[in-house]
Amino acid sequence: MNFAVTADEVRTVFGLTGVVYFPRYTTPHLRLGTRTAHLLSTVGLPDTEWFMSKASLRADDFIDIPRWYSKWGTAPDECRNWLVIGMFADTTLGLDPDSGTIYALGDGPTHMTYRPLHRDVESLVYALTAFEKLRQALEEDDEGREERVDALRARITAFDSLPFADEESQWHLTFEEVIDGIW
Repeated sequence: MNFAVTADEVRTVFGLTGVVYFPRYTTPHLRLGTRTAHLLSTVGLPDTEWFMSKASLRADDFIDIPRWYSKWGTAPDECRNWLVIGMFADTTLGLDPDSGTIYALGDGPTHMTYRPLHRDVESLVYALTAFEKLRQALEEDDEGREERVDALRARITAFDSLPFADEESQWHLTFEEVIDGIW
């Protein structure tokens, strides 16, 4: 399978210790689409101080949304099969294994909220990798910061419109912080 981002590119950008690979399970309760499972096991998922993948060996560290969310309340029925895939910009990201869609999860006044953030894991890894490349480049030379951030926003949007579809999305907030020099 070909992906928009390669395993070599992700390893080059994040380093050997900055990528987590997930084993491919075939048990019914851990089902993922073939493309998602292949990407997570071969390309991997970045793991940094600003994006933490949900790769834990602790037995009490749940990855399914209903058990993970149970200490705060009850997860909506439509989320009952979703998995926690990571944390980005202080937001938990959930993966719908049936559609492959990545959702930003939040705490509403009475229940858990969720909004689509990426069409699939490939889009998430693509955006994370492109963002880290920009972040590293800005550390060396921050000339034209706003223009470079806007160009990356356009490139990510051309690949997947979801990351910037909502004005309150984690990507919008993060990019605004980068423009303001917070990152």
